[in-house]
Amino acid sequence: MNKYENFSEIVRLKILILKHGVKFEPLNLFNNYENINNYKIKRRVVKPVATDFQVYDMSKDETVIPSEVLLDDGVNKSIVKLRYSVNSPLILKLDDNGKINIEIEGEKAKLNINLIKTADILKQKIPSEIIDNNATIGDYIDIVGIDRISILFFEGCYNWLSGKPCKFCDLHPKEEDSVFKPSLNSLKNYDFDVNKWWENKKEEYLKGLEYSLKYIIENSKLDHLHIFFMAGNLPTNTDVWIIAEETIEYLSKTINLSIHDNYINIAPHDKIERVIKMKHLGINQVQYNLEVVNKQNFEETCPGKMKYDDFLSKMEEAVNIMGKGNVRSNFVLGLDDMNETLEFAKKISQKGIVFDYSVFQPKKCTPYENKKAPDFDNVISFTYELSKIYKEYGLKPIFCSLSSRSSIVNELYREE
Repeated sequence: MNKYENFSEIVRLKILILKHGVKFEPLNLFNNYENINNYKIKRRVVKPVATDFQVYDMSKDETVIPSEVLLDDGVNKSIVKLRYSVNSPLILKLDDNGKINIEIEGEKAKLNINLIKTADILKQKIPSEIIDNNATIGDYIDIVGIDRISILFFEGCYNWLSGKPCKFCDLHPKEEDSVFKPSLNSLKNYDFDVNKWWENKKEEYLKGLEYSLKYIIENSKLDHLHIFFMAGNLPTNTDVWIIAEETIEYLSKTINLSIHDNYINIAPHDKIERVIKMKHLGINQVQYNLEVVNKQNFEETCPGKMKYDDFLSKMEEAVNIMGKGNVRSNFVLGLDDMNETLEFAKKISQKGIVFDYSVFQPKKCTPYENKKAPDFDNVISFTYELSKIYKEYGLKPIFCSLSSRSSIVNELYREE
């Protein structure tokens, strides 16, 4: 920790957590934590299994861990995503008052570290006159970190169903399907006719989603919020865009999306007219996640995605409509050579495409579970250079430090 004295304690601890994960004993430490279900938690071990065009979490491990924690140095705050690793040098401990501490080689981190409570607004019941299914706002919307409003058009990814997932992805499937959001696990019941499946699911879903988003916007006590629409892949990118377009059009009738920091994370467009319409409906930024910089590595790592050259071409087309700085692409930092990655980041930044990243973390039950996370020094130096690229080309990091859980760009952008 002392090696990077020019950086804040928050930056140093956040990147160590992303690189190494944390460990704690006993394993059921948080299962026994008082009122743990009031906090953001996840299962310690996830085992996504795809069989017969369905994907479920088949893990039998019932232990839970915090999904994220808030780092606070008294001046600045930052959110960080947690994962459990038995070999981590970071030891998470609870004191007698239930306060979290993290020790690194016997030294306690000089920060306040807090669990994140599930927002009460997500527990709000949706009135029966809106939709009579006893649902809550949290059945349609999630809040990631403190202020990222996360909306899935549907659960699942067709690349997983068809046996071509990205090799770093653990998907986070549920043990059973939501009865509120459309799930791709039921697609086979409609003979893989996406239109028929969507037509059957959309009416109640759109009603519940519209009420939930409007309620959060009007009643949230957040200083600001980011609205993040997301979609996994479907058999074609046309299928995905039809659903996204119909959903955004439905919401835009009663919600002015354009006044909020909003994004749509989706497969690249099939035709440019769809991007034009999205902008007209109030979408401010589109995000097409290439994930991997090197072409050969991309084809090996993401076998279900669009061809590499076509992907790049679509991003450039989108810039012509959305404007420079309003087209983004996320990359898994550490899967490519860092020098090659930095050169690529410069190249696409010159074209107005924002290079975002998440630090690679080896996840259990994925083909890349035995790959190493990137070196701490490399992540710091890369992020420092990336923040300079942002400033050179008038670009900004995605979200903010209260909702960007797997990157330190916001923190270094602010500190530089």
